[in-house]
Amino acid sequence: MEFFRDIDTYMDFNGSFYKLHVNNVSFNQTFKQKGSKKKTLHTPSSLIEGSEINEANPAQFDLELLMVDESSRYQHYPLQALLSNTNDTLTTFDLYIDPSLASDASRKMYKLTTCVIESGSFTINRGELMIVSLQGSASKLTRQDYTAFNIGSFITSANTVYAIPKTVNVTIAGTVLDNVTGISLEIQNKIKWTQNNTLQNSLTAITATSSTYPTSFSLTGREVAGSITTYVGSQVSDIQTWKEDIGVRIQAGLAANNYQLDANLTPCSFTNRVAPTEVFTQAYDFRMTGSPTNLNTLFTY
Repeated sequence: MEFFRDIDTYMDFNGSFYKLHVNNVSFNQTFKQKGSKKKTLHTPSSLIEGSEINEANPAQFDLELLMVDESSRYQHYPLQALLSNTNDTLTTFDLYIDPSLASDASRKMYKLTTCVIESGSFTINRGELMIVSLQGSASKLTRQDYTAFNIGSFITSANTVYAIPKTVNVTIAGTVLDNVTGISLEIQNKIKWTQNNTLQNSLTAITATSSTYPTSFSLTGREVAGSITTYVGSQVSDIQTWKEDIGVRIQAGLAANNYQLDANLTPCSFTNRVAPTEVFTQAYDFRMTGSPTNLNTLFTY
């Protein structure tokens, strides 16, 4: 019997296995099903279409990853995969999900092959655990015997220090913002999986195993954007304005000398809008406009 509460998640990153501390994980893969008409002059009563299945869609997965102090950096390898690119190719990895504590021979695990992370969204709330929500796709989802995975030893930490944004520092266009109440930051990787289904493949596909699975992808674009909300005070001068070609830096962590996230984004643009509620607030909606060779170089985590 498999129970969600027993799930362990492992990452195969550059040939080494790492046990990840996650809040939540979900995954699935669907097959493309095409209808085929059966009605002919000789079979006018065949009104229900037949089915043709020979190709799989990319698998999908979601992870809620707990950010940690630098001493347990391996926990951030999925974040590194989100950010690191070489030209139009992103770093890939394999993901293993073990939903069972059983010790018998029927124990199963799930494997997602050639995973690529398509988006990452940071949750930065004072006094709460810092979380990054990751969504991605993969070439293939399989379910196999536990013994076939051969995970062996894996790297983890028994004394993990989780990141809490007790100290938050935000700088826009060289000015440190006061009274920051909320921060959102999101990275989007626009992924296009290569179509590789052929007539020969479709003719030989008789089971899920022999179906055509996507095997390669390209990175067609990226977006880095977010929003920063502050209270409106007497010293605020950016109300209802915009700026271009400026820097945005977001630092959050356990202390001013121990940030668990430092995103130094440049160049950026922002637009400012005011919200007249019980307490007036303003929001800086920003997006990065530069194209660094490797986005990972602008982040420290």
